[in-house]
Amino acid sequence: MTKEKRKALLISLSSLVILTVVFFLALLVGRYTISLESFLGVITGNNSVNNVDKSVILTLRLPRTIVALLVGIALSLSGLVYQEIFQNKLVSPDFLGVSTGAGFGATIAIILGCTGILISFTAFAFGILTMLITVFVANIFKSKSQTTLLLSGIIVGGFMSAGISFVKFMADTDKQLGEIVYWLLGTFSKATMKDVWVLLPIVAICSLALFLIRWRINIVALGRNEATTLGLNYTFYRGLIIVISTLLTAAAVAYSGIVGWIGLIIPHLVRLLVGRDAKKTIPLTILFGATFTIICDIISRSFTASEIPLSAVTGFLGTPIFVAILYARRQTIYDKV
Repeated sequence: MTKEKRKALLISLSSLVILTVVFFLALLVGRYTISLESFLGVITGNNSVNNVDKSVILTLRLPRTIVALLVGIALSLSGLVYQEIFQNKLVSPDFLGVSTGAGFGATIAIILGCTGILISFTAFAFGILTMLITVFVANIFKSKSQTTLLLSGIIVGGFMSAGISFVKFMADTDKQLGEIVYWLLGTFSKATMKDVWVLLPIVAICSLALFLIRWRINIVALGRNEATTLGLNYTFYRGLIIVISTLLTAAAVAYSGIVGWIGLIIPHLVRLLVGRDAKKTIPLTILFGATFTIICDIISRSFTASEIPLSAVTGFLGTPIFVAILYARRQTIYDKV
């Protein structure tokens, strides 16, 4: 085994251990205090445990922690592959307007009086619809340039953002407006096991699909000319990767609201440690993204009487991490200037 492979394996195993510890810590920690004895009793299936403790762990914290894990995987993976195939390290999961479109769908559902799964379903559907509109707008220009698709995403995302503003203006200020703002800022507070069973297969299938075509992702990341020279159907695989990433993003936003930074900083951090090979970056991105999001959720719900918006927590943590990454890679950046 080469030195690089040993390094990647060590980082992956360490990350898996950290994720496991953080996951169980999320079940234990919160504003409601649970003793270690009760926690271990619930985990081991001891029926003598206080029913309140059992309910807090299994009914409240377990679903939201699993949803946080899945959302972290979805956003970080979609950010990774978007950055690779578009050869732009500033691209994040919402660059095609998917996040904003999902947010627009959620606001419409809320103002129509929908609740729970209907809001998530509408957000997911609008996220997919936004991606399709973005691709349609890009095709109008009849250009194969990456920039055209990026600009189309900005255009459609801006339109969806305007739609959100209009719906907020029309919303009832006493009831609906507060719910809309709270949803848009991001939260896992309403997560249930029903949400887990809906989100889990989407994230699992999409993540597996990306892992199975990992070497093709590496080739697509080289650009159209290089991929075509190597005999790869560039257009097909680029489209497939975009569709899979869009599904991940739309599903994540549908159950968490619009949460930034995760899909931007996690791929950078992973590449800093193991390089750009998708064979290494995809598994590590899954572990890092899940761990980071669960940590953000713990902070969101543990230190104040009311929950801190998830987007605020990811911003406070993500900003210094991103600065540290840029500092660590400063020489590479200077060399390209």
